[in-house]
Amino acid sequence: MVCAGWGGAIHMMPTVLVVDDSALIRRTLVTRFSSDGYEVREASSVQSARAIDCDGFVCAILDLQLGDGDGTDLAMALQARRPSLPIAFFTGGGVPSLVESARCRGPVFLKPDMNALLAWVRRIVRPSQPPPTK
Repeated sequence: MVCAGWGGAIHMMPTVLVVDDSALIRRTLVTRFSSDGYEVREASSVQSARAIDCDGFVCAILDLQLGDGDGTDLAMALQARRPSLPIAFFTGGGVPSLVESARCRGPVFLKPDMNALLAWVRRIVRPSQPPPTK
């Protein structure tokens, strides 16, 4: 999304890809990220996410267990198209081997706590800022 800032300057809002088969989780993440100044593109399945051009995203947030596949396979597909795409997983848990496989591709955050996930995205967008302290 393009926005006019103060003095008519034009800037792009950073865009985050959210892939989760739960409409409630997607809506919650969209609301939270939008209120923090991000544009969000969402998908509900591996198939629909694979059809999205991932060039404009600052990062992707994937559920580990999707109805038509798993988030680690989707992460591999997205990073095959764009190797520098930062990926994080937002999950309620899962098979330990799947969680470990995900950790090889990016951080794993547990639902429903979005604070650490949002802090990770902020660091991706503004890497000069130190991580938040608890």
